[in-house]
Formats: sequence, C-alpha cells, structure tokens
Amino acid sequence: MALNYSSPDFSDSPGRRTVARNYICATSPGGEIDASIITPYYDTEAFFTETFLSLQAQSLQNWEWVIVDDGSSDQESVQRLADLAAQDDRIKTIFQPNAGPSAARNTSFRNTVGRYVCLLDSDDLLEPTYLEKCVWFLDSNPEFAFCNAYSVVFGDEEYLWAVGFERGRAYLRANSGPPISVIRRAAYSDCGGFDESIRFGHEDWDFWLAMAKAGHWGYTIPEFLQWYRKRGNGRFAQIMKTDSTNLKFERLMHRKYEGLENNFPQPSRRQPEPYEAIDTQALVCNPIGENSKIRRIMFIVPWMVTGGADRVNLDLIEGMTSSGCDITVCATLAADHRWEHEFSRFTPDIFILPNFLAVSDYPRFLAYLIQSRQIDTVVITGSTLGYQFLPYLRAVSPDVAFVDMCHVEETHWMSGGHPRFGVGYQDMLDLNITTTENLSEWMQGHGADGERIKVMYTGVRAARATEDERYRMREAQGVPVDVPLIVFAGRICEQKRPILLADILKGVHDRGLEFRALIIGDGELKHQFEKLIGEYQLTDCVTMLGSIAHQQWLEIIAAADVLLMPSEYEGISIALLEAIASGCVPVVAQVGGQGEIVSPDIGILIPRGDNELPEYVDALHRLLGHPGVLQQMSNQCQTIAASKLSWKGMIDRFLLILDEAHTFRVNNPRSAITTQFGCELAAQAIECRRLGTAMDWLWNGEPQDPTADSELLTTSLETQAAAKLAIVLSQTWLGRKLIRNQLLQSIARHVLRRFGKQSQA
Repeated sequence: MALNYSSPDFSDSPGRRTVARNYICATSPGGEIDASIITPYYDTEAFFTETFLSLQAQSLQNWEWVIVDDGSSDQESVQRLADLAAQDDRIKTIFQPNAGPSAARNTSFRNTVGRYVCLLDSDDLLEPTYLEKCVWFLDSNPEFAFCNAYSVVFGDEEYLWAVGFERGRAYLRANSGPPISVIRRAAYSDCGGFDESIRFGHEDWDFWLAMAKAGHWGYTIPEFLQWYRKRGNGRFAQIMKTDSTNLKFERLMHRKYEGLENNFPQPSRRQPEPYEAIDTQALVCNPIGENSKIRRIMFIVPWMVTGGADRVNLDLIEGMTSSGCDITVCATLAADHRWEHEFSRFTPDIFILPNFLAVSDYPRFLAYLIQSRQIDTVVITGSTLGYQFLPYLRAVSPDVAFVDMCHVEETHWMSGGHPRFGVGYQDMLDLNITTTENLSEWMQGHGADGERIKVMYTGVRAARATEDERYRMREAQGVPVDVPLIVFAGRICEQKRPILLADILKGVHDRGLEFRALIIGDGELKHQFEKLIGEYQLTDCVTMLGSIAHQQWLEIIAAADVLLMPSEYEGISIALLEAIASGCVPVVAQVGGQGEIVSPDIGILIPRGDNELPEYVDALHRLLGHPGVLQQMSNQCQTIAASKLSWKGMIDRFLLILDEAHTFRVNNPRSAITTQFGCELAAQAIECRRLGTAMDWLWNGEPQDPTADSELLTTSLETQAAAKLAIVLSQTWLGRKLIRNQLLQSIARHVLRRFGKQSQA
C-alpha cells in the first residue's frame, strides 16, 4: 500500500497487511530470471516470516531467493528458515560457518543467476511493486548501476527516510541509507563484492564507495517502497553507540578511498533524443495468473491528486475491485500524487511512470503490463500521452478493449481538451464514455460517432448528517445552528469565477440577510478573493478554509444549507453531486451538464449572461428567506440522489459499458494498425513532448516537467529572452520578415555567442 507520507501508519507494513491483490506466476518463465534476492541469515527472529510474505506479494514474480545461513545456532531460527523455504521452490538455502554478513552476501551472490541482484536483509520488507520498478528502472536507465527507493524506518524507531543515492559525494562522509538495493550483476563483480574483512558493521558503506571507485553509481526512486527495521538490540544499533568504532571506520574509509572525491561518478537520467526510436522488446518476463472472476482493467491517468475527476476514478476503482475485478493504475505525469495512498487501498498495482522510466519506454512498459497482467480492458481518462500511445497499444494488444472517459470540454485548452482527443482518437477506441449528455452532444458536434458514445452519470453516496453531527460541525466552524450556511468548494481560479462569487456574497449581505459562508479550496486567485472579502467587509461572515481532507468536506456539506458555484464551465461538478446527496441545495451556473441534474425542485440554475449577478442574489434571497422551501428542496435532493445518482448505479453502468465495448470490439472491430506505424506515432508524441518541455523552459525560464533535468537546456537569461522575442515576432507578418533577414540573424548569433561566453566565464 502506498504510504500516506503526510500521516504515515508505521504499523501497516507489507509483511503484516491483508494483501489487496495476490500476484501468482501463471507459469514458470523457463528463461532468464529477472531478480535474485540475496540475504544473509543469522539467528533471525520470527519477523523473518514478514520478510518472506513481502516477497511472496511482489508484483514481479520472476525471482529467486538465495539465503545464506551464516552459522545460526538457534534451532528455532534454523527450523523457521527450513519451513518457509519448503513452501516455495524459488528459495535456495545455503549453510556456511559463521563468517559475517559480507561473506554471506558474497556466497549468496556466487549462487545466483538473475539479471539483477537485490540486497535484502532478513528483517527488512519490500512494498509489492519494489522489485518490478527497480528492475524496469535499470532496464530503462542504463546510466545507473543500481537503484533503491525511499525508506520507511520502523520498529524501535519510526520515521521516513527520503534521501538516497542522489547525495553522491556525501557518501564519502557518511552512509546515507539502508543497504536494500537492486544491482546489476556486472557492477557487483566489478567492485569486488563486499569486503569480507569487515565484520563489525558499516560493510554496506564500504560497498557503495567500492562501487563508486569502480565507476558505478545509483539512483533512488522517489517512492516509499522499502521498509528498514530498526532494532535497539540490533547489530547496527550497537555499532552506532560506539563512537570510537565509528570514528575508526570513518578514518579507514577516508584512507581507503582517498582521491575519490575528484572522480566520483555522477550519472543523470537521460532526456529524450530527437525522434528517439521506440524499443518494443521488454526484457522482463513476468506472466501473472488469470483472473477467473470478472475483468482485469488498466486505468491510464495523468495523476492521482485531489480533484473531481480523480474522485470519479477512485470511486470506479473501488467499485470494480468490490465486484471482483483486478485493477492496474498507470500515471503519466510527474506530480505530487498525494492521493496515491487512497488508490492503493484497492490495488497495489500502481505505477507512476516518470518516477522510474525514461519517457521513450512508456509505450513498451504499458504493453508489458497488458501482457503480464492479461489486461482485457484499458480505460484512458485525462491522460494526453494515454491517447497518443493508443495506436501502438492497440497494435500490440488486438484482443483488448480500449475506452476513454471524459467529463468536460475545455475550449480554452487544445480546442476542447481531452474530449477533443476522444473525438480524434475515436477510430482507435471501442467506446467513448462521457459523464454528461451535454458532452456527448458536444463530441458529436465535432465529428464523433454517437453510436460509440455512452453516457454514465457520476454516482455518489448519500451522507445526510444527524442533528448532533450537524451541531458539532457548525460548532467547530463557529456557525450557529439557526444561521444559514453557504459553502463553495473548488479551485479558486478563473474557471470558478471567485470575483463573481465575492460579488454575490456582498449582494446577499447588502440585502440584510444573515448567513455564514465557508470557502473551501486554494488557487492562484485566492489572495485576490480574500482582498475583495476584506474590502466588502465580509470577514465576519466569510471563512476561508483552504484545502481540506475529503472526509471533512463531506462532513461540512452534510451540515450546510446551500452550495454556491458560479462556474464559467463544468461537466457536472463532483462537489455538486455530493452536495445533492447530502441534502445541500445547489445554486449553480447553468453550464455543461449541470442542467441534466439540477431540476427546479432540487435547486436553482443561473444562466450565463449580463444579468447573472442579481439573479444569483435573488435566488439566495428566496432560499435563505424561506426556510420551508429550502427544507423541501433539501429532501428532494436526497430522493434524486438515491435513484439517478447512486454510487452502485454508477458501478453497474460502468461494468455494462465495458461489456458493450467488448461486444463492439468483436462485432464491429476497428481497423487494424501495424506495430511499426504505432511505434512511429508514439515516437512523434514523445518528440512533441520533448519540444514542448523545451519551449516551456525557454518561455518560462524553468522546466514545466518536474522530472526534467535542469541541464536539459543550458542557456543564459539573455538567450531565453531572445527566444521569447523570436516567438512573439513570429506571430506577425512584419515580425516574420525581420526574423528571416540574414543580416539581423547574423547580428543575433554574434550577440548570443558573446552572452554565452560571458555566462561561461
């Protein structure tokens, strides 16, 4: 389960939790083993069973485990090892007289055959996707010789360790993390393995420096995927208490690796080359057993953040898993995936591609997952790269049904946003799913085949508050029980029109109505909105809460009276649906598909236009001034939510649409596409992304892609300014004439060369 790093649960370790998904190898791969785990074992306690279980639950099942019993004297420990090894023929045990953990690891290494070796001590644990991500990282990033991940330190001490091999030269001064890592076989041999003369500890520190001396270095995947057990009576803890021993070893390291400071390897993750070829061959062999229940579904999403579309994805995944489906989630953007832990409650099979893959390897990794998991349905929702890789995935996976899901057209972005992609790629999709009839009509108006579009309204769970719960929530927010409560929820940006929101609240206040308003959310216009609230003297009745947890939002909306959302555009807002389910009466803009949900008996729709401000104020005056009407509408809200907008109804509808997609795939198949053509289209997509990232950097002065290397384009500020000027000029006829003038081009090149030399000096 992905860690909630803002509030970690250190008791929820991989070896103890109920497994959300069992990965069972379908057949013995019969070929090369991907990962060999090497483990020294010496009188290990009962928690070794947890280490065993964490390996059994790995998503990469093509592994062997070579355990060297380093002269254990405790018979219970010896028997435990024998009993567990007998349960899995991939485990090999070797006994040797006590020679220390370094010698045990080297003995284990000499008896492995895997492409990579994984260092794992007998009391440490791995998250389910650890091995798979590390092996794929090394396949995708040949610049690095080894890798690991962020660590959860648990046991007698509990904390998160979010640093690793990026510290580079700092390893000359101190060790910077647990020894858990996946290593190339050749690199292990090159450095000579572990120094067997080091028996008192710190042998992993010496090992990493020996790697650096041999010209190898590693990478730490920015995910909490490994669990390092801290024991007060453990070997390392005892060593760290002896200052003289530590100081003596530090001095030894400084003498042994003198001069390494100036020759320390500094590999970096590569950036795409122009028109980089797409490799279609996956080196990993990992067939996972069939799901005999219903479906295996892959969701390709941009991210896992706190948004309405992400809430829909999360609800669908919860519903699919409760119906017996297996789910895989792939995110294509680098972002703060703060909801990953929510998704992992229903599946551990989650992959944030930028964290461990070069972008040119996204297509083959997605194809590998489809084959490995025997995926039968791919759902693309909100991911531009997901659409752009669709022809390739369709070419290599002809028996898979492909659908997309869209919520709202965004005419200000790419002439319609992802629904435009849904239209353009419809010939590669078996079905399109929209969450409003309005969006379906928009797509048909832009050329889509209406027979291939299915509408699925978003469903929500009812959450009516009891009188006691309503009182407690209002008391916590300082809102009297008898005062009407208005809420707004959403990103405070142009789409939500916060300036109009402030004007509406001022209008209601000027009418002499008593109310309180809670504003939930953050955004680029938050400070401007707060300033207006101050100028309008509304600070006593308007409270800014910022971003809050979803559960807190549900508690607030269940105790509120009116949802106010004067949006510029929407599909159907999730906040609107949750408000209706809670009995909170909506006063919202008549945009997108909101008119399909909000009828006159459950809320008030305000059409866009010059007169909308007074119409919003009038609507709120009618509701807040007539408690009986407000209560009647509140009751009707819950009635419609239980029928048209039920959570279970959404899940049933989604499964039905997936069945229809497979029927279309068989009875009305899409035109075939060759793998070669699919590769070319994927390469074109990656090239567009590369150029887009470069252009963003030139225009904004910094990479827009958080994974982009800061050295992708090394240009001076003057060069960036010249690039911006050239782009602006290119947008006019006179400007294009000036840009093409050879004399001016010559002068510009001379000036830029001068600035370049000055910046390098």
